Amino acid sequence: MITKLSREAVLSLMERKQELEAQIEQQGLILSANRIGMNEPLVDGEGYPLSNVDVLSVRKARHTIICLQNDRKKIMQQIEKGIAQVFEAEQSAPANGQQQQHHHQNLPNEPMEVDGDRTASSAPEPFAVVESVVPGQLADRMVIFGLIGIAVGDQIVQVGTVTARNFKTMNQVQSVIANMQGRKLHLVVRKATSGQVATIELDLTSGSRLGIFMKPR
Repeated sequence: MITKLSREAVLSLMERKQELEAQIEQQGLILSANRIGMNEPLVDGEGYPLSNVDVLSVRKARHTIICLQNDRKKIMQQIEKGIAQVFEAEQSAPANGQQQQHHHQNLPNEPMEVDGDRTASSAPEPFAVVESVVPGQLADRMVIFGLIGIAVGDQIVQVGTVTARNFKTMNQVQSVIANMQGRKLHLVVRKATSGQVATIELDLTSGSRLGIFMKPR
């Protein structure tokens, strides 16, 4: 039996995700204080523990970060499914315009409509795949604020007027995005994790950039 998440449950998961990220940041401070990352060796060339590193604290912090990152990944998957369920329920339930507007205001950041019925077998064919997401730009901020938007591996179905039917080169996509600066960009993405199709209206009116690199599929 599939348990459907309520809006309140999704928002609670978003809060939990932010708590996990804060804990990850705190553990990261331990690594920063020791001037070491997640993968560097903790012993010297002769196999002795590094004298300038608190080896015990670093090992503990690394282990904790890995556990927290795994927990965050699971929660992000739950949030993504929950958002899809919430939007699907709202679309099928009778509601007036004011109620719909009120509901959408409770979800953070960019509006994203997830169509649970449009999966890989029924959605339009994607023409590109997301290679990377630029930190601090729109696509990256959507994830930080809890709304699972564009991520590495997602497939691009539509950018503005560009679809698989008229796509020729990536320069064509870049031109469309450039021409939409100062306006709202219509984007359709197939999520890599679930296969669901998300329709996103990205606000480029404030000078923000989309912040993704994609390659032809």
